[in-house]
Amino acid sequence: MKKNSMIALLMAGMFAFVACDKDDTKNLNKDEAQQQITNAEQELIAKSGEIVATDGYKIQEYFATQLPSPFYSKSNVLKSVVPSNFQKAYELTRESLLLENPEIDFYFEHFILWFFNDVKGTWNWTPNGWTHETTPTDNVVVKFPYPAGNASNNVTVTYYDFSSTLVDGQTVPTDIKVKIEYNNTQVFTLAYSATIANIEKFSTKVDVTFSPFAISNEESIDVSVNDKVLYSKKFTFKKDGKLFYSEDANLTITILNEESADVLITAKMVIGNLEFRLKIEANTNEFETGNPNDIVLLSLYTTGGDKVGDFVFVEEERDWVLYFKFNSGEQVKAETLMPLVSERFFSFIDDLFSNISEN
Repeated sequence: MKKNSMIALLMAGMFAFVACDKDDTKNLNKDEAQQQITNAEQELIAKSGEIVATDGYKIQEYFATQLPSPFYSKSNVLKSVVPSNFQKAYELTRESLLLENPEIDFYFEHFILWFFNDVKGTWNWTPNGWTHETTPTDNVVVKFPYPAGNASNNVTVTYYDFSSTLVDGQTVPTDIKVKIEYNNTQVFTLAYSATIANIEKFSTKVDVTFSPFAISNEESIDVSVNDKVLYSKKFTFKKDGKLFYSEDANLTITILNEESADVLITAKMVIGNLEFRLKIEANTNEFETGNPNDIVLLSLYTTGGDKVGDFVFVEEERDWVLYFKFNSGEQVKAETLMPLVSERFFSFIDDLFSNISEN
């Protein structure tokens, strides 16, 4: 198992849960636990609806997925967008899928222009496609209509405050800011920064606002130490300054040989008033044949410290099924009790096991 191949473990969305130490105040009974779970699921559904209804969210999605890109029409630009080794490594750690909800996609990477210096100026959408002006000389400005049939270019996307460094001969962004204005009103901002020691050790930070929401995502990776992979992630999502969703994770992989490695993951995920605490500690060989209850410790608390219950795996027809265990000892299938959360956890486990087995 080679060190670089283990970077695949850092795919976005893998590190959704985290463990932490708190003094428990009490154990909730079944009715109290069910009410807390119901409240969290309802809040997640409600917030998801509010997110996709904002102009900032809708326009960033439209710009990234439906509008033809203005930047790939020049042959000299194409030379700059060939992914470097650093860019490939970075893309393994970026987040584009939020809350594991297929209806919510943020395309932060679309706004981090690796080829900023090649496309400076103003790009205007016309019925015949994009036109380009060479001014301004220090920013990239893109103008287009929204919705698509609007008579004028009422959206302006401005990329500015760009800086970069060389990594293995490739130009790599270290700072860039973006703002989106819709009908002369700012509806979306993004600020990206990176601290890069070398291709094996770097960290990134992305801050996004689209009223009334704010997102912050920080990630770091270090594979500079022999036979070690270190990864950390901190993600917060707020509305009107109040936290309603967060992820905090740390991963350590110690490579023993080409066939195996020791893996330690500690993580915490907060949804509303619920806090999921996870610890995974095992050798990669155990992921294929071991009992998941010996590998995965996952418990559910309120953010105030009350214990809601634990998660356990039950073998049914030669398959492991995730159950939620109330403090009374009663067990129910997690996908029945909390369908949104259990789906997220299954996605997390599936990605983790598949990536480890491939390496």
